[in-house]
Amino acid sequence: MNDQEQIQEQPQYLDDRMFVLGVWPVRLAKDAEENHQTVIFYDTMPPQPSLWGVATYHNVEGYPIAGINHFEREDIARAYKAGIEPSIPLTSLGGQSPNTPMTPDDFAAWKAENNLGDFDPDKAPRLSGKDRGDIVVQTKEQFIAGLEQIGRVVAGPKPEGEA
Repeated sequence: MNDQEQIQEQPQYLDDRMFVLGVWPVRLAKDAEENHQTVIFYDTMPPQPSLWGVATYHNVEGYPIAGINHFEREDIARAYKAGIEPSIPLTSLGGQSPNTPMTPDDFAAWKAENNLGDFDPDKAPRLSGKDRGDIVVQTKEQFIAGLEQIGRVVAGPKPEGEA
């Protein structure tokens, strides 16, 4: 592979962030194979009972979905988003997360200062019309890994010397 081919394979990020996040109402169901199917509702509230999802999108043209995490309440989903967002990998750091992430308030100020928003379904060509939505299918293992990730984030960093 030559340098020109390698350059063309690099994703064209829309800003310094490699991912953007959004908080949306979701419905969750399991299919016969134990896969978890999440429907993300961008314009309407789903029928009750519903959950909330923090969806992660690749910050490239079209905003393909990278993953989703599930929460019982909107306030918890928003707190999770605020807590994890400062750790998003940045192109200016060679695709790495900051060694010392900003506080959620400082990150929100950085986004505002740089005119950076969250995921906007109006900018995703696949989402047109009214009652827009996405469907995310995860294996049982992917779903459990997402729950474990939430647990690690909520628990916070472990003190030094603790395994």
